[in-house]
Amino acid sequence: MDRRGFLIITGAALAGVADRWGSALTGAIPSTTGALPERRDPRLSATVLDRLDHRLADLRQLDDEFGGRELHQLAVAEFNWLTRLADHADYSTAAGQRLFSLVTEAARLCGWLHFDAAHHAAAQSYYVAALRSSASANDSLTGAHVLACMSFQATLTGHHQEAIALIDAAEDQTKHTATPRLRALLASRKARAYAKAGDAAACGRALNDAERRLDATTSHTPEPDWIYFFDESELAAQAAACWVDLRQPAKARPLIDNALNTMNPQYVRDRTIYHVRSAEAHLHANDLDLACDDLHTAADLAGHTGSVRSIHTIHIARRAMSRYDRDARVQKLDLQLADLAA
Repeated sequence: MDRRGFLIITGAALAGVADRWGSALTGAIPSTTGALPERRDPRLSATVLDRLDHRLADLRQLDDEFGGRELHQLAVAEFNWLTRLADHADYSTAAGQRLFSLVTEAARLCGWLHFDAAHHAAAQSYYVAALRSSASANDSLTGAHVLACMSFQATLTGHHQEAIALIDAAEDQTKHTATPRLRALLASRKARAYAKAGDAAACGRALNDAERRLDATTSHTPEPDWIYFFDESELAAQAAACWVDLRQPAKARPLIDNALNTMNPQYVRDRTIYHVRSAEAHLHANDLDLACDDLHTAADLAGHTGSVRSIHTIHIARRAMSRYDRDARVQKLDLQLADLAA
């Protein structure tokens, strides 16, 4: 039974997962997936692998609109099928390594979607499986993305130091191979952890690093398909969330406006969450009218997605308005939120 809202690996054990992944990549220990049969599946042609890759890309795009509650079972089915194919693959071949990279991404998606549905224990289990598979594929970049997701989960569940350690491990293992966009993503995840920990100076440095890395990205830089979402709008949104957490609405406000004005309209869950951040920034600036307006918008958007995380974020923001419980504007908001159950 999953423990909603709780991690099953914390503290030194969580940092140890990242250390073991790094050791597996460098060959210090055998692959944690164990020995696989020395045979090849003739069905694993380049065309078939392309199709499998496209299925995962479609699932990522669907997640942008529907969220984890709607899609996590579909992702699990995809992961189970890929792992059955991997049971008969030789990971010493190029095709085998590519298949294990696909298994890694499928497991990461399972972790992300369970995280979005607030099934944190299950999410961690899939993330650990993804790290093991990335080591078998010798795919440090996809593994680093897994650690970025694990770090984000740790940050939002109150394990800030573990979140920073996970990013440190990802940066260490990819310091010679990471693309500028991946480096920017990792730096932004570290900034979120510093912000939640209340360290504004370290957060600011990490955000500056993320911006510098993203500025170094060019159209000629080959990037993994799975990092498509991390662009200037996403970095602005993440930076805004940092300054909201640090209760600096003047810094957060222009970043939130930039993100909402430029973000892909198909990113329904993200737009929901960033309207909540906007509401929080307005509340920190003592503007209840605009805070309520943003939460009304967030609640409307949340009705179109199955993201438990989005709905939970809305309710957290509403609780922050408790000193206005008797205000007519807040009571009107409560009527709308009454039907929005996580």
